[in-house]
Amino acid sequence: MPKLPNVLKTTDQLTAKQRKFVDIYVSNYGKINKADAVREAGYNPKRVNGASEIGSRLTNPNLNPHVVRYLEKKLNAELAKYEKDKLRSYKQYERMREGAIDKSQYNAAINAEKSIGQMAGFFVNRTEVQHSSLEGMSREQLEQRLNELERKIGEHKEIIDVTPESEIISS
Repeated sequence: MPKLPNVLKTTDQLTAKQRKFVDIYVSNYGKINKADAVREAGYNPKRVNGASEIGSRLTNPNLNPHVVRYLEKKLNAELAKYEKDKLRSYKQYERMREGAIDKSQYNAAINAEKSIGQMAGFFVNRTEVQHSSLEGMSREQLEQRLNELERKIGEHKEIIDVTPESEIISS
């Protein structure tokens, strides 16, 4: 039976190494790069940058669409696990908080507790921005501000003139 082109392959037709590469890469996502996942999956690159090239080829949708589909399926399943299960995140923060308390790292424990509260919606981050530019003021507000400034200037009318006097020197 002739070999199918990669474009026609399904995710069921992955080789053992391809499947292992994706599983390792997804389970350690963000901790390892593609080259490390390639090496752990059992690929044996001959060149110096061979592992990086293999990882790049495996995740290229034009060369290996069946591997990319499997990768996307695994990443989406992993993402859905965290999006749907907030309890998992609460428990993770709780473990971090308890570990920090055990090590007397109270700042870290407070940060973990704050993160739990933010996830639960106990804390709302509000910021107020006030614009005191002239464009945002009404006519009455502008007149009031001008009067305030005139009053302030009037209080400091006794300003001493410190400009030097020029002397004419004749020779």
